[in-house]
Amino acid sequence: MRKFRKNIVIFAVILILAAVPAFSVDLSGIQNTANKFIDAMAVSLPFNSTMGLNWSDAHIGQFLALPPHFGIGITTGFTTMEFGSLNKLLSMFNAPLPAGFNWGGFPLPGYTIDARIGGIFIPFDIGLKFGILNIKEEFWDKLQIGGVGLSDIDFTMNYLIIGGDFRYAIVGKKKSPFKVSVGVGFNYLKGGMSLPIPGTNNLSMNFGSSHELTFPAPSLNLLWETKSLDFKAQASFKVLVFTPYIGLGAAHAWSNAGYGLTANGTIQVDGYDIDLDDSSIMGELNKLGLTGITAKGIEYYNEVTGWSFRAFGGFSVNIPFVRFDLTGMYDFIGKNYGVTFGTRFQL
Repeated sequence: MRKFRKNIVIFAVILILAAVPAFSVDLSGIQNTANKFIDAMAVSLPFNSTMGLNWSDAHIGQFLALPPHFGIGITTGFTTMEFGSLNKLLSMFNAPLPAGFNWGGFPLPGYTIDARIGGIFIPFDIGLKFGILNIKEEFWDKLQIGGVGLSDIDFTMNYLIIGGDFRYAIVGKKKSPFKVSVGVGFNYLKGGMSLPIPGTNNLSMNFGSSHELTFPAPSLNLLWETKSLDFKAQASFKVLVFTPYIGLGAAHAWSNAGYGLTANGTIQVDGYDIDLDDSSIMGELNKLGLTGITAKGIEYYNEVTGWSFRAFGGFSVNIPFVRFDLTGMYDFIGKNYGVTFGTRFQL
């Protein structure tokens, strides 16, 4: 009898929602903001995925030479993404970022372990990279950005990057100090951030003046993923212990980004649990435009494809068997920038 009464109340609320579209308006506003965030990520993600393997030498030489040419090392750094769209989305959930996170854009950190091996017989080399990062809440307790203490920041971040490239030398195939190469590569990047909604144990979305959808102890999750096919050209010149270099790149990317609002408990309408396993209830909610509601909460993601174009360059300091690389990067479309520092063993 109790279950029957609860279902009657739920369906009564659904009928009320059909006449009062306030929730649809609220959700639409959040989704419009999310779309701007997704568009910004669609430009920023392929740019971020090109971190790593930007070695100073446009071509490292032949593997079968004496000594054989190969190398392995680590690259760390960050690229930026447009700060406003990210912060506006977070602000809608009462979780804006401190101003100290705006470095002319929000810095997306990352690192890669890089390895490259010279070609055999023909002048090419092949590179592979991998990186995984999981920033816990405790990390922010020990960090300050822009002079702002971050002990009150409790979001987590995660990051996974896998990639590789093939470069062919068109100038400097032997021992010339001038080298020019063209290359193609593939990069996969996946990451996100998660944080509890601050200042409340329950997040409510109002329906008219007397009805509400409630998420107990909610958490906000931002997730992103991109796969990109990358084309690049690079020139380098060795002088004394330095190797300055410059390059251009173009990447065609397939990106997916969005947000999820997770309830730590059962979602409620006017204090009554919603049976999200009941297909009839979910069907009625979907008819009202309340799509993206799942057993875990609300999810909204979108896919974007497109091109990004960048310039990169810098120099390395060369000592026997070791290279120290400093690289700057600039994204022409998103007007983002990046800086990386690399250290590697190289023959």
